[in-house]
Amino acid sequence: MTQPDAKPLTDTEEKILDAAIPTFVRYGARKTSMNDIAAVAGVSRQTIYDSFGGKDGVIRASIRKVTDANLACVEARLKQTSGLSDQLDAYFAETIVKSFELIQTAGDVEDLITGHNEAGKDEIARSHARHVALVERLLNPFATQLAKHGLSPNQQASYIVTVAMGFKSGISQRAELDMMLHILRVNSLRVTGQ
Repeated sequence: MTQPDAKPLTDTEEKILDAAIPTFVRYGARKTSMNDIAAVAGVSRQTIYDSFGGKDGVIRASIRKVTDANLACVEARLKQTSGLSDQLDAYFAETIVKSFELIQTAGDVEDLITGHNEAGKDEIARSHARHVALVERLLNPFATQLAKHGLSPNQQASYIVTVAMGFKSGISQRAELDMMLHILRVNSLRVTGQ
């Protein structure tokens, strides 16, 4: 699932992002240089500039690529689920848990979570909106039940995504993450009448 206005990546752009993402995770965007990415990708710095316009473009595209991949995994799993409980579990597993596990290997967790700079923060906000839209779609069949609690599917989706994303920075143990996601799922099922 790509953004409607996103053009397909070239093979060279894919190669650059496949090098940039683990490099950003390992060192943080702040400490990662264009030379680092170029060396791992096996391309020149100029090729990166030609492809993405600079480090901000690489940061944005990296966040977008991770979001695309995670949401595509959610969509694939949703085809095999029935019921909101299983759908939320699929969403949590393919987004929150995967991100949590990636963050556990990060050299600069704060840099990774915050997006490093304005370009990264802007792309994280876009990613967040895409997550909300997906979860809202799951909640739309329960609009009547949510309305009984003074909530819309969009409000509940925003709540679920915001809280779940917050777990990535506030929790350090996988068992605690699993417990918090369970509580979030149970509470969400309760307000939807499930």
